[in-house]
Amino acid sequence: MANHDETRTTFSIDGGAGSISYTLAEISEAGTNLGRLAQLMEPLADRLEGEWLWLCQVSSGTAPYPYAALDAMRAALWSFRRAQADTVELASKATQAGANYAATEARNAGLSAQLGRLAALRDGLATWGLGSLAPWKVAFDAAGKVQHGNKHGIRDASEKFLNDGSAYLAGLLGPGMAVPYLLAQLRQQDGRNAGGAPAFALRKLFDATGLAIPGRLEVRQVPVQEWRPAGIPTGRGAASPTLGEPVEMKAGIHGMLAGSSDAYGYPPGSISVVAILRPDGTIAWVVHLPGTEDWSTVDSSNPFDMEGNMEALTAAAHQRFEQEQIVVQELIRTALQAAGASTEQEVLITGHSGGGIHAAAAAASPAFLGDVNVTMVVIAGAPARNQHVPPGIAVLDLQNEHDIVTAADFGAPPAAANWVTVTSHRPGTMEGQAPGAVMAQAHSVTNYLQDAAALDSSSDPSVVAMRERLGVFLGVGIGAGATIHGVKTVYQGRDVNNSNNSAPQGTRASKAAKQPEKGADYSPGSR
Repeated sequence: MANHDETRTTFSIDGGAGSISYTLAEISEAGTNLGRLAQLMEPLADRLEGEWLWLCQVSSGTAPYPYAALDAMRAALWSFRRAQADTVELASKATQAGANYAATEARNAGLSAQLGRLAALRDGLATWGLGSLAPWKVAFDAAGKVQHGNKHGIRDASEKFLNDGSAYLAGLLGPGMAVPYLLAQLRQQDGRNAGGAPAFALRKLFDATGLAIPGRLEVRQVPVQEWRPAGIPTGRGAASPTLGEPVEMKAGIHGMLAGSSDAYGYPPGSISVVAILRPDGTIAWVVHLPGTEDWSTVDSSNPFDMEGNMEALTAAAHQRFEQEQIVVQELIRTALQAAGASTEQEVLITGHSGGGIHAAAAAASPAFLGDVNVTMVVIAGAPARNQHVPPGIAVLDLQNEHDIVTAADFGAPPAAANWVTVTSHRPGTMEGQAPGAVMAQAHSVTNYLQDAAALDSSSDPSVVAMRERLGVFLGVGIGAGATIHGVKTVYQGRDVNNSNNSAPQGTRASKAAKQPEKGADYSPGSR
């Protein structure tokens, strides 16, 4: 996507209020309501029919016989029955409309993706046919892709390369590879999970080579003095080394995402849990996740490492891997329980980058949702498209046109009624900078915070609806200067490899061995 204004940041917004999926969701809900109305009409119709039959009986032998009144009542009964039947039919059609549209969109998206791969296969074959000139054609094609990415967005260009690159390579290797690839394209494919297969294969490789070793989660509450900068007050009241820190937060998108930015400053592998006391006396909870913190090894003691990313990306198939437990989800669950959250109280999860993947994966997990009542997710710079979050959970997904990290899910998130994707177009990001610097700025949590601040005053219907949803969650109005107060606690998780595994690396280890040790006390320096 290109910048439409070179002097200020602009946004492209998909999904949410005003989208076709949102309208169809409303129609589907109307269908459900019509179905309930039809059910309520049934006893009324039965009573009307009973009254008509009773009048027919008592009027027998009466002179003069009330033909006109009884005929009018019978006509009313038949009209009522027809209206009930029409209501049932309308309810069925309205409810089916959303499902039919979603199925059609899925087929169209799959067909479009398939045509793109076939075009790439054709280009690869044409390049192969050039013989000794093929390397020059490959370099020319690559330069064209880079130029297109610079103009229209590195993210979209990267997604297209990930989806079509294998087809181009198959054609480049000649007919011997192109024909089997072409035959494979004849099968019906689910384009919604295009990014799931590579993540699944990579995690299986981790298992087979022993790069990822099953373990267990240890959790401890981090004392305030370890995560709060000395002398810098963050809220009202005195800090408690056991109960946490009183905090004041901005009541808006920026305020929610800022918590994930702060999480980078805690001891490695830590998340924060904030208990918010609403004006009506109820309590809501906000969980802030950092992004990937440890890139040194695939499987480190920090849950926010490469192994953790793979656990989140393949969460829907977690039982098919050596490490069945999703460590970050268990850390969230344990931290909320330790902070005093109940399973009925509402929870909002925020995350940047890898933390955003974990946030969306948790919101898409039926098992996790059985213990944690997630109602909203705010993420930034996260490839979360393949996480199928239920319609009742609102997702606000911030991306940038040059953020290559968000391309790792192989496509754009669904433009669903509950999932709003906001893509920022920041001015001047490509001018005089190396591609690496551009992508680093695009993924920066600091720049995403600036985007979030701008969205707090956006008039776009989808963003306004998300802010209203956030306001309901927080129990306050979202506006300039609005703040909320709560108590923050920080919990540090450590992924400890099982030391009692007698089985070789790469074989299935007992899931029970990885249950968390709540309240485990260990030193951050022992990592």
